[in-house]
Amino acid sequence: EGTIQIDFSELPSDESQLFIDGNLNLLQLALSNILLNACKYSNHQMVKVSVTSNQGRVSVSVIDEGIGIPDEEQQHIFEPFFRASNTGEFNGHGVGLPLTLNIIRLHKGSIGIRSEENVGTEINIMIPVSEL
Repeated sequence: EGTIQIDFSELPSDESQLFIDGNLNLLQLALSNILLNACKYSNHQMVKVSVTSNQGRVSVSVIDEGIGIPDEEQQHIFEPFFRASNTGEFNGHGVGLPLTLNIIRLHKGSIGIRSEENVGTEINIMIPVSEL
């Protein structure tokens, strides 16, 4: 097995912009699911993570250079037990992304995806910042 490099390329200088109200364990699980998928499907390439804050929302973007998701299957990736047709050689059950979506929605956030097969995937999570 090779080594995967995770690049935290963009982080805000003012961490006070990153405070959100929520369940720490659930949010860690959601972010862990996204990072683990990026690493698993990246073919040992770099995974880039950026964290930004604007317009009252914290945005986390995770980009990999992996196998990507076929266009016609992208609409199904948040459905329980769905696995893309090109994931056969990788272990999984199709529960991580649906769980992540529910966690993000529980925190009044949203999740989006852009993917191209054999190029990679970008997952963006946005969650409102807490009102201090």
